[in-house]
Amino acid sequence: MLTKAEKKAMGKLVAKRNDHIKSSFLWENIEFGIYLLLMVVIAFSIRTAVLEPWRVRGSSMEATLLPGDYMLIEKVSYIFDPMDRGDVVVCYYPNNDEYTCVKRIIGLSGDTVQIQQGRVSVNGTPIEEPYVVTGMTPKHDGTYIVEEGCVFVMGDNRLVSRDSTNGMVGSIPRERVIGRVSGVVLPISRAKVIYGMDYGL
Repeated sequence: MLTKAEKKAMGKLVAKRNDHIKSSFLWENIEFGIYLLLMVVIAFSIRTAVLEPWRVRGSSMEATLLPGDYMLIEKVSYIFDPMDRGDVVVCYYPNNDEYTCVKRIIGLSGDTVQIQQGRVSVNGTPIEEPYVVTGMTPKHDGTYIVEEGCVFVMGDNRLVSRDSTNGMVGSIPRERVIGRVSGVVLPISRAKVIYGMDYGL
C-alpha cells in the first residue's frame, strides 16, 4: 500500500505528465495549422503564378475546346519560350479587364494575315488548319496587319468567334495574354494535351 505522501507525489507526477501531453497535443495542432496554412498559400501562389484551371464558357473554339471543358492555363513558359503562331491562349479583350477569351494565335507582330473565302494566309503563305471544322469560314475576309507588340488571334469555330477579325477587337497586346492552354483536365472523357500548331513559317 502506498502512503499518503507517495500517493501525493505520484499524483503530481501524473498531473505533470498530463500537462506535458496536453501541451504537446496543443503544439502539434498549432504546427498542423501552420503547415496547412502554408500549403494553402503555396497552392494559391502556384495557381496564380504558374498553373490555373479555367472553364470554357463559349463555343468559339469548337471542336478543340467545348463549353464546360476545364482546361489548365500555364503562365510561365513564355518567359523561356516566346509566343508562337498556333498557340492556344487565354487573353483579355483590349480595354476590358472583365472579359476573357480563349483563342488561337495566328499572327505575330508585323505579320500580314489575309483571309479569302475561309482560307488563311500569313505573310503570303497559306497555313494548314486541320482544327477548323469544314464550313466554319470566317465572317470577316480581308487583310490585317498585326500591330507591334500584339498578336492576331482567331477562334477555331470561325462562324461564332469574336476575335481579331472583328474591328471592335483587333490585335491583342501581348501583355493581355494570360497564358497558354496546356490541356483539358475535365471531363475525364475529354482529357487531353493541347499542342500548338506548326505552320512552318
